[in-house]
Amino acid sequence: MAPVSEAKKRANKKWNNANYKRFNIALPKEEAEIIDKYCEVKNISKNSFFREAAKEKMERNK
Repeated sequence: MAPVSEAKKRANKKWNNANYKRFNIALPKEEAEIIDKYCEVKNISKNSFFREAAKEKMERNK
C-alpha cells in the first residue's frame, strides 16, 4: 500500500474539520480502563462505543 501524500492528508483534514466536531472527555482512570478493556473484548473503537451510548441515552430520554 502506497503512503498517503501530504496533499491527501491536508484534504482529509479539511474535510474532517468541515464535517465532524470533536469532544474531549475526562474520566477517572479506573473507568477509562474498564471502557478500554470492554472495547478491546468487543473489538470496537472507543469512538463507536461513546456514539452508540449517546444514541441509546437520547432514545431512552425522548
